[in-house]
Amino acid sequence: MTLKEKKEELRKKINEAKDENELAELRKQVELLEDLEPEEEKKEEKVDERSLLRGAIKDLEQEKRNLNLQDAKEIEKPKKEERKVDEKQMIKERAKDLKEGKAIKIGFDNGEQRSVTVSGGTILVPKKYKNEIQESFNAVSGMVDMLNTIPLNGGESYSVAFEKGYGEGDYTTEGGEYKDIDVETDYVETGRAKITSYIEVTKEVKNLPAANYLALIAKRVNSSIKKKIGAQSIVGAGTTNTIKGIYNADTKVMPTSTGTADIELTGIDADTLNEITFAYGGSEDVEAPQTLILSKADLKEFAKVKTTDGKFVYAITKNGARGTISYKDGGLAVPFVINSACNSISDTATTAGKYTMIYGSLSDYEMPVFSDIEVQESTDYQFKKGMIAYRADCIIGGTVSKYNGFVRVKKKVA
Repeated sequence: MTLKEKKEELRKKINEAKDENELAELRKQVELLEDLEPEEEKKEEKVDERSLLRGAIKDLEQEKRNLNLQDAKEIEKPKKEERKVDEKQMIKERAKDLKEGKAIKIGFDNGEQRSVTVSGGTILVPKKYKNEIQESFNAVSGMVDMLNTIPLNGGESYSVAFEKGYGEGDYTTEGGEYKDIDVETDYVETGRAKITSYIEVTKEVKNLPAANYLALIAKRVNSSIKKKIGAQSIVGAGTTNTIKGIYNADTKVMPTSTGTADIELTGIDADTLNEITFAYGGSEDVEAPQTLILSKADLKEFAKVKTTDGKFVYAITKNGARGTISYKDGGLAVPFVINSACNSISDTATTAGKYTMIYGSLSDYEMPVFSDIEVQESTDYQFKKGMIAYRADCIIGGTVSKYNGFVRVKKKVA
């Protein structure tokens, strides 16, 4: 290859050079060729090669500036206000398209565009159901399971005998007659009452998705019976087809005039717990703590009692319907059970003379069960209408079975 051909090849490579490093290498090769040329041609070619190099470098720099300018334009953000106007306009246009059932684009010039086709303006989504039913708060007094129940299936009546008291022996001279004493007893009738509950539901309830509504309905038919028993063990009137609650116990077993265990209080204060517990039992013993039956409102009042220096008097532990009330500084601790049928002594609507809290042993309230709770399901009645019927019933009695077995707290005029 001649010197001239080598020069032509170098010129071609210079024109095709991609970066400055490559140009520098080509420039070295040009300088080597110049050393081999005659002096006249060297000057001429040198000028030509330098011009060529300058042009190539200038083109590379211009290309680099163009690339930087292009990148800057790509990341340049529109002015805040212009973009805000554009977005509002786009939202209006998309809302209009959506209303008309047209395809719409999601996103604002962020490089990602999605289309959603809305047909007829309505989207049908399958409804989901929770597979468990959230039950309501407990409505059955915890007292029900603490009563002294006696199974008497098929019985018609039940009498409870109790002892009222006995006499005292006396001194007797030698050969004299022994002192007569009396053991005084009596009895009370428990009565007999039928309690029922009934509900009808449509056959379609069986087909409700996921949750077992029929199981809940059967459970609540049973619970409704217990709820009534819990209330009536306190306020039952003792008339025909009703049991005798503790408020209305037979006066033979719970006297209201002489020998009564009833006490009167104006409200709940720092001495209330002692007043109630020491009123219970005979004059010879301090009985072990029994159970205080009260409303939730009165339990709250116990919790609020404070000393003159602002310290709480009572400590209350809670476990659902039951718990204990005790003095914070130690000493007496009394179990309690909540029964909403009790009048509240702290309620201004409770008039003077009304019974409120009750204290005593729940085993001293006797409840014969002549027919246990029975829950039945039937599809025969109103078969034509596709109804399912549930019914529950029981036959029970109830009475206080111990003489002065409970202390009943009356509200006293303030």
